Amino acid sequence: MVLMLQQGEQILWEGKPEKKIYVMWLLTRVLFMSVLISGIIAYLAVVACVIYAAAHHMKAPAFYPVPSILIFVVPVVLACALFYYRHLLETFHYTVTNQRCVFQGGIFVRRRRNVPFHKITDVEINQNIIEHMLGICSLKIFTPGTGSAGVPGFEKAEIVFCGLLDAEKPASVIQDTLKKFKATGE
Repeated sequence: MVLMLQQGEQILWEGKPEKKIYVMWLLTRVLFMSVLISGIIAYLAVVACVIYAAAHHMKAPAFYPVPSILIFVVPVVLACALFYYRHLLETFHYTVTNQRCVFQGGIFVRRRRNVPFHKITDVEINQNIIEHMLGICSLKIFTPGTGSAGVPGFEKAEIVFCGLLDAEKPASVIQDTLKKFKATGE
């Protein structure tokens, strides 16, 4: 997807996530997903063994397939998830213009999310413990319908620029442009 600029629009900042975000996604998403999927497969394998034992009038079900299934499933799930996130990261692109903030990215569903400056209410730099260890952070852009609702600390941002080494630069560009926009209305 190519970002089409509107008349009089200029790009003030562009960025992409840093490769360090792979480690964060591995720790927060991939491992969780692989444990969840492995648990579901193990549960289904146990149920299948019990049903098989009951159908063949066995006294005790044979549970030996469960560990062998998990030995092969977990690495495959991890590899698939890492491949997915690697390609997902390559599609992420962040842009700040003099009129709006834009997020583009996705694999299965490519999204372009635009937030014009007249809708922005707050800009937040966020860093969880894993991001802090990796030296990256996220920039969250809120609108009236997103930041005001929800439990404090768990507000859903309209746009998130994740995996940035220096979120101060785009945050200051957005804040400066937001001040100019609110002062002049342009």
